[in-house]
Amino acid sequence: MKTPRYASLAKATAAALVLAGTLTSCVQSPAKQDERLTKAAGLARVTIVCPKDLWEETKPDGYANTVKATAAAITSGPQSGRGLIRVSMTGTNLVAYLKELDRNAHPSVFSGEQENTASSRRVYDAIAPKIDQIKAATSPNDPEPEILIDDTIPEKK
Repeated sequence: MKTPRYASLAKATAAALVLAGTLTSCVQSPAKQDERLTKAAGLARVTIVCPKDLWEETKPDGYANTVKATAAAITSGPQSGRGLIRVSMTGTNLVAYLKELDRNAHPSVFSGEQENTASSRRVYDAIAPKIDQIKAATSPNDPEPEILIDDTIPEKK
């Protein structure tokens, strides 16, 4: 039979473990994250043009991956030959991708940075303001939003 002292210690330990688990799972999301997710959910489709390696580094994978996107290399035009790809996804898939980016780009102090924190932060910081700027379509012929992430340094002339 436990004595009251051990029961109190067990309760305190359990409370500390719950608190530690809560703190390590926290994400330090940027301002307006909830509004951004709501807006993204309303998009029919969105296209992200980015370096292939950046997509490979930040795309969700594993058993919990809910992001369904199509990625295709850009093979013609001024963006060809630079390793860029065109990633197309629905708004609801963009929501899942943003949540994944947010978890990796803005980890809690307790969970620390991930291997892809810098890449995730770069993608999140490029996508977030573009979503914030999207206006409602005025016609069924309006093009889907396209977000370009390409830090190529332009050649001096």
